[in-house]
Amino acid sequence: MKFVSSAALALLLSTSAIGHEAPNHAHAALVPIPTYAQPYGEASGQAALQAAEALLGTFSDAEKAGFMFDLHADIRAGWSNLPAGIVSRRGISIGEMSEEQRNLLFAFLASSLGDEGYESVAEVIAAEAFLSTDRRAKQLKWAPENYWLSFYGTPSADTAWGWQFGGHHLGLNISIDGNRVQTMSPSFIGTEPAIFTLNGVDYEAVRDMHLAGYAVFTALNAEQQARADAGRVPEDVLTGPGNDDVIPPVIGLSAAEMTAPQQELLLVAIKEWISVQPNENADLRMQALTDELADISYAWTGSDEVNTPTYMRIQGPSLIIEMLSTGGNVGSSAVGAGHYHTMYRNPTFDYGK
Repeated sequence: MKFVSSAALALLLSTSAIGHEAPNHAHAALVPIPTYAQPYGEASGQAALQAAEALLGTFSDAEKAGFMFDLHADIRAGWSNLPAGIVSRRGISIGEMSEEQRNLLFAFLASSLGDEGYESVAEVIAAEAFLSTDRRAKQLKWAPENYWLSFYGTPSADTAWGWQFGGHHLGLNISIDGNRVQTMSPSFIGTEPAIFTLNGVDYEAVRDMHLAGYAVFTALNAEQQARADAGRVPEDVLTGPGNDDVIPPVIGLSAAEMTAPQQELLLVAIKEWISVQPNENADLRMQALTDELADISYAWTGSDEVNTPTYMRIQGPSLIIEMLSTGGNVGSSAVGAGHYHTMYRNPTFDYGK
């Protein structure tokens, strides 16, 4: 759970006052979510449009008014990674949807994200289902149906639009224009727990991101590691919800000072976040970041252990990636099993602006 200052908490609570709470339902059938599929072809802006139209067609105009907003509505920046028991959301939750609508929602997410992004969503929701039996679950409303979808602008092949999906430990913000995905900035992916088994399925949520970042650190020599030192592990990611205007100071080791194999490992780590979005934008984004690699820095402190305080920041002119292993747990059932917060941002292109 994110740590917030008193002022930030007051802002979040004031924002939550205009939202609404999702009802609690039996959620055994929600996890695992449906297997990844491509009902409209490879994930893309065009596939997302077709999937969005199919989903929206099941709602009345009055219902759609509750989760469709103006493209640049202020509430678009009011998302949160906190549990539903602390912050309510604008939009429509999984718990408010019929079975048909839930299936169309997951088809939309698969069409909008691709397989790796869809897997991230599946892992976060599964972790929430794990927490749903925790002693604090009722208070914090840890439940897999407490994830919300909202649209900004009207899905169209000719105009800009976007969508947001999130809840506890998840905040995806995708912007589409010209029938192509343009950016997923800002987006938050986290989890508690990280390593767990649920309904006979083994999960390792966010661990690939952690281990890819650590692989860069272990490839550095002692002098490079000293320059890459990120210092003290912060209480939380610095560029998370409510901090869209925050650009942290550049710290760590410049990629220009790395060998070619080290640079390649850095690009592999970056791709863990970039590949959450469809290939049509991920490929272009990776090429752009490869071109600006000399201006990207890498900072690390911690280890590869799942429950050890660890922090990584990868930062360049159009990139901020943060990865935080908190080293502690909120849920007693998750103790020792990991707790992660991560952020991806292109500060030049948040919300497609």
